[in-house]
Order: sequence, then structure tokens, then C-alpha cells
Amino acid sequence: MNKCYQCGGKLKRENVDIARYWGKELIALNDVPSLICTKCGERYFDAKVSHQIDQRIQEVLKRKSSVTRIDVPVVQF
Repeated sequence: MNKCYQCGGKLKRENVDIARYWGKELIALNDVPSLICTKCGERYFDAKVSHQIDQRIQEVLKRKSSVTRIDVPVVQF
């Protein structure tokens, strides 16, 4: 893939930080390999990386005590 499906812009490889909900848990992952559109900012992850994201989240949830935790304010809208 070399063009964005959303806008047709060029894609560049870059590591990004992401956050994903897994049930009621919010997990942040740093330095995730991705393709990012230089025009609209859309992010793409290949199938292998998407699978690794899911695996890493499951590993973290199994051993919560061994990960860095931060407090995040939650505001009801």
C-alpha cells in the first residue's frame, strides 16, 4: 500500500503511540510500527502488527503488576 484509502495521500512509515480499549481497560502502546498518511493523518497497521497489538494487550492484562500505570481523568459528558 502506498496511497491513503481515505484521501489518496502518500504514506510514510513511522512508529506511533496508540491507546486501545480492551473491555473497560484502556491500554497505551508506544512505538507501534505504522503507515501514516502525510495528507490527512490516517494510520494503517499491517495484519502482523495488528495481531501483535492484540497479543501484547492480552499479555499486559494477564500480568498487570509488571507494567507502568498512569492515572487518567475520566469526565462524563
